[in-house]
Amino acid sequence: MVRAGLALVFALACGAAVANTAPVADTPFWQDYHEAYPLSTPGENDVRAIAVDRAGIVWAATAEGVRFLRNGRWDAAPGLTTLGPSWALCADPREGVWIATFNGIYHSTTTYLKPVGVAGTPVTSIRAVRTKDGDTVIVAAGPAGAWRRRHDRWEKLPVTWHRGVRSIQPDGPERFWVGTTSGLFCRDSNATLQLTRPNVLLSSAINGLTRLRDGTLCVDSTGGLDFYRGTRRVRSLSVGEGVPVRNARAVAEDGSGRLWIATDMGVVRYDAGKWSLRHSRRWLQSDDVRDIAVGPDGTAWVATSHGVDAIRRKRMTLAEKADYLLRLLRARHIRPPGLVGPAVLDKPGDLSKSFIEDDDNDGEHTGMYCAMESMRYAVTHAPDARENAKAAFHALMVLQRATGTRHFIARSVLPIGTPPRHEVDRTWTKQEIAETLRDDPREKIIEKRWVPTADGKWLWKRDASSDEIDGHLFGYATYYDLAADAGERKLVADQVDRIVGGIVDHGFVLQDIDGRATRWGNWSPASLNGDPTWHEERPGNSVEILAHLGIAYHVTGKPKYVAAARQLIEHHGYLHNMLMTRYDTPSERTHINDELLSMVYPDLLTHPILPQVRETGRRSMRLWHLSCAADGIPFYDFSYNRFSGSRVPLGPGIETLRDWPLDLVEWTVDNSRREDVQFDRTPGYEPGRLTRIVPRSEMGICMWDQEPYKAVLGRGGDREDKPTDWLLAYWMGRYYGLIAPPRMGK
Repeated sequence: MVRAGLALVFALACGAAVANTAPVADTPFWQDYHEAYPLSTPGENDVRAIAVDRAGIVWAATAEGVRFLRNGRWDAAPGLTTLGPSWALCADPREGVWIATFNGIYHSTTTYLKPVGVAGTPVTSIRAVRTKDGDTVIVAAGPAGAWRRRHDRWEKLPVTWHRGVRSIQPDGPERFWVGTTSGLFCRDSNATLQLTRPNVLLSSAINGLTRLRDGTLCVDSTGGLDFYRGTRRVRSLSVGEGVPVRNARAVAEDGSGRLWIATDMGVVRYDAGKWSLRHSRRWLQSDDVRDIAVGPDGTAWVATSHGVDAIRRKRMTLAEKADYLLRLLRARHIRPPGLVGPAVLDKPGDLSKSFIEDDDNDGEHTGMYCAMESMRYAVTHAPDARENAKAAFHALMVLQRATGTRHFIARSVLPIGTPPRHEVDRTWTKQEIAETLRDDPREKIIEKRWVPTADGKWLWKRDASSDEIDGHLFGYATYYDLAADAGERKLVADQVDRIVGGIVDHGFVLQDIDGRATRWGNWSPASLNGDPTWHEERPGNSVEILAHLGIAYHVTGKPKYVAAARQLIEHHGYLHNMLMTRYDTPSERTHINDELLSMVYPDLLTHPILPQVRETGRRSMRLWHLSCAADGIPFYDFSYNRFSGSRVPLGPGIETLRDWPLDLVEWTVDNSRREDVQFDRTPGYEPGRLTRIVPRSEMGICMWDQEPYKAVLGRGGDREDKPTDWLLAYWMGRYYGLIAPPRMGK
């Protein structure tokens, strides 16, 4: 509370518009997660229907009969495995299930299967209803007829509807509804009412009928959902109401009144006006969903063309989610000498075997991890957080020492003998060089990117970028201020002096071992102010170098860094450059830049190199954030709220943290066919960009430096991405006093 109060005074002193200074309470929320339940054969995994019986047992009707799930494994009573194609299920109010198959109707429990007198004909739908006198009425239909069971006796009914039956739903002992491929029919003892026209149905191609708890009949069709009370339509839900996929195949209602809708593009959930889409391998073994049922614990059981899936949920706080993701990070995302990166999977989605490959941004990711653990230590005083931060810092030192220079850093290192996977050494022809420079005039042609260390232990990668410098310095400064002891601070000061001192000494560029600047490591006035090729980097790189000089002066006290800052400000206008950060030209705005500035502004404003940097830095930050304020990215918003002198609502960023999936496998998620999105065709944007960001649980894994507006994200499940981005945003929120600690005992 003291920190929150100081933040309020700080904001008011700057003349800022203060939204809400109280930290957001870490209240429990529902976290969805997925479990797959594949069956044994391709035919068994061709699941047509699913049901949960009175005892909570899950039943699946497949192309090869019926199975039930017991103790996490599929089983079958005698006869169920040879039943043949089975098309529909309904739970018996007393015990077991009723089964509609290609050649009749059966009743089954976990111990027996028996025919019930309707045989030799295909039955496509079957439903049960409990009457007031305690009897169970069963109605069933198929292309050749319809049947009703009352008082344990079956009778054949006259067919007065279209024979393309897809679903049947009883209203009681006398009246029932029939959904067909050509309309909706209501049959009672007197007559049959036919409903087919657009003024009464979204589509006459009916897929399913569901009786909701309040008595409303839900009609599932290729056009969406119609709701009937009696024979009157009272409501419809389709594209105009925001449905992501209108082709509704089946509907189930859970105990909270939410509707779960099976579609040909996954599972749609409707909760009091809010739509959610669960699709891709993160949530389902196939998006071809045929049926859905909800168990007594609220689990949604989903029948697909490739097996059965369970979409479960549990109550979590953000603190509990942080604990989970930290365990995941520590288990699979740190490799020698302590670098952080994604885990490459031997088989898509299989987490049992993985390795961490080299990455161009190993230093940046490890610096972010170092900062995160330093913040966690400052908040919790957990000894392991301090040790983890220390280990990350020493891994970053390896990246510098490996180069054999005083100032330069490696992008990555690998144990000697480990073949690199990215940008391996190569030779270039003159034609290849010409074509490359035509596409990118700033490309640096390097044939030998990987260099062995003098001691023969490592291969290190050249051409480090400004991104890497930002990540290193962010990690160093945060570790120095929050977690390092006196001895470690001396090491940090020396490391910063090496790197930033080298940049200053070489004319504000990051000089590689060839004596030339790296492709991206350039903060020089000649480039930023004098070369139009560097126009896009001019504002951001000006912020970066002044931040780095501030850190260097903070940890070393050397006047050379103040002198360098004065030179850039007084002779080259770098404060003016900093006020060009409103990236409103589509081709100039990237989330990579947004992530870097979210790291750099805290460094710039925590340790401003000169007094005039503080106010200009705040103004620069407020201009920058205008381009990303709508994105709901907590890393950006938390940094902004703490340092800009202004505030934005924290709700969207908190929701991003909550909605972030627990499954970090980089499954490909395709949102291009959704009916609730539009493509942004503004000139300058890459093709496939949406006009809005869909919820994080509905897109592919997308870190803070990636483009969340893309309709298609993912890599086919070949990697599990690191959770560092989420964890850094969360602990930044905790350290800045924007997220309250969880209440004890909750």
